[in-house]
Order: sequence, then structure tokens, then C-alpha cells
Amino acid sequence: MTLAKDIVIIGAGHMGYAIALGLRRSSQTLSIAAVDLSHTYDKEMKNAGIKVISNLPNHSTSKITILAIPPQAFATFAESNLQHKLLTDMTVSVMAGVNLSELANHLKTLQVCRAIPNLPSAINEGMSVLAYTPHTTQRNRSLVNGLFSKLGRLLIVQEESLIDHATALVGGGPAYVAYFAQALIEYALLAGFDERAARAIVVQTLRGSSALLDAHQETPEKLCEKVMTQNGTTEQAIKLFNNKKMKAVIIEGLEHACARSKELGRRL
Repeated sequence: MTLAKDIVIIGAGHMGYAIALGLRRSSQTLSIAAVDLSHTYDKEMKNAGIKVISNLPNHSTSKITILAIPPQAFATFAESNLQHKLLTDMTVSVMAGVNLSELANHLKTLQVCRAIPNLPSAINEGMSVLAYTPHTTQRNRSLVNGLFSKLGRLLIVQEESLIDHATALVGGGPAYVAYFAQALIEYALLAGFDERAARAIVVQTLRGSSALLDAHQETPEKLCEKVMTQNGTTEQAIKLFNNKKMKAVIIEGLEHACARSKELGRRL
């Protein structure tokens, strides 16, 4: 089978699907294909007008190939890639832990990028952090930057070491927000709100708070101070959070996530 598309996404799990859907939402003219090895989102992608195939084609050409496979599967993919002749101008990896030198070495090209997007990319509200090899051409950088800017906001970093931290912060960020949201919803349910009301209250509170931080460019600490009044209700909750050292626990969790990203890279 021969495949020719603007964008080929290898691996269509949660992140691969989010990227494919976000790109399709932003542009109906991009030709996109996804190699869905897990068959998780076959129906959804086909409904969105994205070509889905089950196996690597014998030959393909694309402007950009996005690797959204598990990092543990990368070495096997790289070997099969040599046989399948997946020709591309630029390869972008969204895999955790696999560094630029490993990508270049296994794929036999210097035109590679490490990108850490997140699931809100599916609705074009994502955050992506990118790092390139020094040898990546300006044309290919512009191609990738333009592509990922369609998914939301974009940050380019010069120090690749920041990508492991971005994996913890950006890639994992939606999970931490959802974890906190679940705690708020559970409290609302205990208080007597029904499930629909509890979800609506929490989602809108998080949405509005995020929008306020963005609009006013205030520090989160400043917003916290505005909500709290001395000896008031919110202050009681924040005092308990501080006594439980919640900030320190959150930071420690992010450090563990970053360490895991580095470990995955070392296991190649």
C-alpha cells in the first residue's frame, strides 16, 4: 500500500487522536492519515474525515510524520520504518523520554523535533512545547510551528532538558486539573448538589478562573489573595491546604513524572 498525505500520524491513542482531531477542526484542507495500531478511535477519526489504516504502509510520503506511539515501541518501529520506507520531510515525536539524538540515530535523519502537546489540543485549546535539533531547517521549523499553533498555544525551547519537565507539566497538566476537579465535584455531591449541577459548577469555576488569570496576567497567588478575606471562609480552606503542604506534594509529584520521562528515554 502506498500513502501520500500532508500529515501522517503513527499511533492514534489518546494523544494521536487529539492531534488529528484538532488539526481537522482547524483545517478541512489538510490531508491527514492516522495509522491506528490500537483501533481505539477508528470510528471517531473516520467520522471526522481522517483516513485511518491499521498497519504501516509499504511506502508513504508526507510533509510531517508525527510519532504518537508508546516510547517502549519506538525501537521496533524504527526498525520497521527502514523496511516500509516512510518518507517524510520532518518527523515530530510526541513520545515521552525519547531524546533528539536517539530519534536522529534511529530514524537516520536530523530533521526531527520533540513536541509535548496535551489533550486540549483536540479542541484547539492545547499547549505544546517543542525542541528541535540544531540541524533542522528553517522551512521545517516553520512547517511544524504552523501545524502545532493550530492546536493552541506554542512554546519553543532551546534546552532539550526542558522537554522532560514539559512532559510532566504540559502533558500531565490536564490530569492534575481533572484530579482537582474530581475532588471539588465529590465535595459538591456530598453537599447535596446533583451530579449535573456539581459538574456545571466546577467546570465553569475552573474555566472562569483560568480565563481571569489569562486576561489579567496576574499571578495565581494574587488571585488567591483577592478571593480570600481575613478570617473568611476561603482562608480556612487555604490554611488547611498549606498545613498539609499541598504545594510541596504537587511539586514532588511533577518531579516524579519528570524522572519517569527521563527513565523511559534511558530504557531505549
